[in-house]
Amino acid sequence: MCGLAQIFESQGFSTVLVGFVKEHMEIIKPPRALWLNFPMGRPMGKPNDPEFQKKVIRVAFELLQKSPGPVLEDFPEIIPVKEGRMSYALPVDLVYKVNQLGDIDKLTDEVNKELSNLMPDYLKAIDINGRTTVGASEMKISDFVPYISEFAKGNKPKSPRKGLPAIPLLKLVVEDLNAVYTETRIYRDKIDNFEILGKWFWEETNAGKLLLAIEAVSLESDDQVLRQIASMSLLTPRFWSEGPLPGISGSGWT
Repeated sequence: MCGLAQIFESQGFSTVLVGFVKEHMEIIKPPRALWLNFPMGRPMGKPNDPEFQKKVIRVAFELLQKSPGPVLEDFPEIIPVKEGRMSYALPVDLVYKVNQLGDIDKLTDEVNKELSNLMPDYLKAIDINGRTTVGASEMKISDFVPYISEFAKGNKPKSPRKGLPAIPLLKLVVEDLNAVYTETRIYRDKIDNFEILGKWFWEETNAGKLLLAIEAVSLESDDQVLRQIASMSLLTPRFWSEGPLPGISGSGWT
């Protein structure tokens, strides 16, 4: 984005960049930039806090009054990163073996029931907020779990979306499913802590267990297409800095 700002400025457009990694902004030197000392994923602050979000936007827009210096200013308020972590990451020891998974069809039914129980509050959240982040996969919510469960069984279903292969679509479906769960909890229980939401989804819900089942299957698969699910960390929010997970070559995941 810093590079794009330079290009736009060269064509006569004024730009303001907001970012989290100050070291990068200092090196690339965008024309005008506002550094936010916030956790990753919160460029405007906490969800459902429009007054604070407007404040961030106003401070950023004030930089448009300055000529391109480059200018780099700090937003005056901080949203602390808890325990030195920018967001939730699964414990590295939470890796299933295929022989621990049990009946995938039964687990799929449990996820469908779980999702069905969330839907009334999810729909209320959309009605109240007037928006949702669900939709990147362009699939119906009712089709999420059947599509995901095929991978947990070691199958490679055909992508129902023209021009998008099955595994890239899987990533979008997982993001959409996660968003349904997260938006529901934010609305229903007034939770905005990413650590709490992440721990709940990945460690306590049946949906999280189903996704961990896909990881387990892909880790032990001889199929190179399925193995890329694990090797590219497409589904689970792992933080791994001391070496690769069992069965995965490479320097590690983040």
